[in-house]
Amino acid sequence: MSTIGWSAQKMTVSIKRFLAKTYPEHSWFFLNQPTIPRIKPRSISLGEAVVRVVAGQMLSSAAATTIYSRICEARDSRHLQGSWLLDQQALRGCGLSRSKADTIINFGKKIGAEVSLLNHWYELPVDDLMAEICSNKGMGEWTAGIIAMFYVGHQDVFPAGDGSLRRAVELLNARANGECVNHRLDSGLARPYRSYLALYLWQGLDSGLLK
Repeated sequence: MSTIGWSAQKMTVSIKRFLAKTYPEHSWFFLNQPTIPRIKPRSISLGEAVVRVVAGQMLSSAAATTIYSRICEARDSRHLQGSWLLDQQALRGCGLSRSKADTIINFGKKIGAEVSLLNHWYELPVDDLMAEICSNKGMGEWTAGIIAMFYVGHQDVFPAGDGSLRRAVELLNARANGECVNHRLDSGLARPYRSYLALYLWQGLDSGLLK
């Protein structure tokens, strides 16, 4: 393993220990999970990230993947620079609702073919980034949080409106009830690593550790 890789692994192990220490009544939950790898930006344009996340709102992972694949096919068949440049008919034909199609079209009108206009997102503090994404009609805090975490690579995002995260927190709190006077899991205490808290919660649900 390279020195960089070893350093990143040590850092993420330290973050897991930080979360276990921050939430002592839930320490078993963090320490009994595989360590989450370092969060970093994905190699996909931010314009495509927006389309992908908007298209996948309120859908299962499988359904979201299928619809985004159709969108990419429609984009490529029309030789467009980005999926956000598709028109209403094309987006609806891929299986999007009218409201999602409108969100993508309005976003496309703002940036046109200049997706580089979004590059400053990588430099914005998380609160400013969330506010800028939410300024787009049809994009709320969940959409902004997913883009910030998974595509921009922010380490301190917690999409509190996510149904799975709410369920995970409820399950943890119910399990700790009676064992600790202050058993409520406050995501704010995980700053500046709230993204890792969210990832551990999702991973715990997926693995069956929380049920």
